Amino acid sequence: MASHTDPTCGCGVCGSEAPPLIGSVLTGVGMTLAQASRALERGDELALTPIQHELVERWAEQQLGAA
Repeated sequence: MASHTDPTCGCGVCGSEAPPLIGSVLTGVGMTLAQASRALERGDELALTPIQHELVERWAEQQLGAA
């Protein structure tokens, strides 16, 4: 089976890195958006990419707006 990755694309689905999120689980961290949000609220340091950090922040904002 041929690989369909594009070496000119450095990240994400078309690159060699895993996508930042699969379903609701942050790749490389193994936490859901909810778990990561609570961990950040506690002051825990997580090894999130900038995109993952933004996804967690947006998720938290949406939860506040829904409350």
